[in-house]
Amino acid sequence: MAEPSHTLPLISLLLSMPLGALLIWILPNRSARTIALGTAIVDLCLAMTILLGFDKGQAGFQFVERHDWIPSLNIHYQVGVDGMSVLFLPLTVLLFIGVIISSWTSVRTLPRLYYSLLLILESVTLGIFCALDTILFFLFWELTLIPVYFLISLWGIGPNRRYAAVKYTLFMLAGGVPLLFGFLLLAFGHAGQQGAGLPTTLAFDYLRLLETPLPPASQGTIFLLLLVGFAVKTPLFPLHTWMPVLTMEGPASIAALMTGLKLGAFGLIRFAVPLAPDAARDLHWLLAGLGVVGILYGAVVALSQTNLRRMLAYSSISHVGLVVLGIASLNLQGVQGALFQLINFTLIAGGLFLVTGCLHHRIGSTDLVHLGGAVPRVSLPRERFWDIPVPKIDSPTRQPLLPRPSCAHHDSVPHIAAKLLVRNSVMMTTMTLRRVGCAICMPYVTPYRS
Repeated sequence: MAEPSHTLPLISLLLSMPLGALLIWILPNRSARTIALGTAIVDLCLAMTILLGFDKGQAGFQFVERHDWIPSLNIHYQVGVDGMSVLFLPLTVLLFIGVIISSWTSVRTLPRLYYSLLLILESVTLGIFCALDTILFFLFWELTLIPVYFLISLWGIGPNRRYAAVKYTLFMLAGGVPLLFGFLLLAFGHAGQQGAGLPTTLAFDYLRLLETPLPPASQGTIFLLLLVGFAVKTPLFPLHTWMPVLTMEGPASIAALMTGLKLGAFGLIRFAVPLAPDAARDLHWLLAGLGVVGILYGAVVALSQTNLRRMLAYSSISHVGLVVLGIASLNLQGVQGALFQLINFTLIAGGLFLVTGCLHHRIGSTDLVHLGGAVPRVSLPRERFWDIPVPKIDSPTRQPLLPRPSCAHHDSVPHIAAKLLVRNSVMMTTMTLRRVGCAICMPYVTPYRS
């Protein structure tokens, strides 16, 4: 049940603040990064205000705002936050602040356009976490493609950056088709239950859809459509191939955002499982299988990589498989562990890619063979360098931010084989990142020549 909206529309204000990108085009060119950082800091203050004002004792959505958008189709501008989405607002803004700071000296061409696109991307990303209308959610979901495409194609660091931008866009557009069909089937299924004429009985309101679930026989197709749509962006094997290409060819800032913000996994928890609960229960084996395959595939391939960026991309695929495995448990313990992992991704996976971008900016390469003695070369103490990677080595079972029980705990995963595979993936993750540590923190050794 949604709480009454507050007098001050904090969420709408939060979503509209990145429109401060307009100031970037009014003030001098050198002020672009300062305006972007100032706007992001104001967003962080608003997000913290929402978080601190959230009443943990009240169930349901709070700070709800609802306005007519397309009333003839029962489509509304409706936003709000619950105990899950409210956590992602300040963390998302914090990651964008890190991206802006990391780009402070590295972006020298078209800075106005670069920081404007970052602010627009921040706004629509926050909208994904707040949308309570399926069409509004889909609009925010698809609007992320425009700034990401230009950020990759114009400021990518690889020779095939335009190919990476096109591949990412095509994958996301293809994933959006089943997502839209799933939302439409939900709306028409609700209308069929009401027995009245169209379009007055169409339902795109997330809260109404939760209150009136479809019959179990109708949920299978909807669940599969939503699963495919969200799996592309999660990403899950075998729909993951855009991720390594993007991390190698795109800018480190976008790689940090793509690995730190697992919007696809959030969509699974927010829409796929609650709106088709019976189908999710019947097909939990499919979710668990996709998660286990992703865990093993990502860990094994990451172990064989010789480039730090590609290694972290496959490591991210492995870890998000663990999140999906936690969701597949369909119990409170597993879903809580999956959420904690998603929160950790924002800080740890995103932070790792920002550190990687710093290495590439200073050294000119992220190949492990070129990273010997990198710590002294970037003027970073060894102890501080490991502040971000060490929690990822410890993941997924003992991250500092992840109190037990976690999604890897023995009671949350119903299959013995899955438990063993999760533990093996942890060991492979440790081996992978210790290998990186040896390459970066050890002194550079000149090859022996006779």
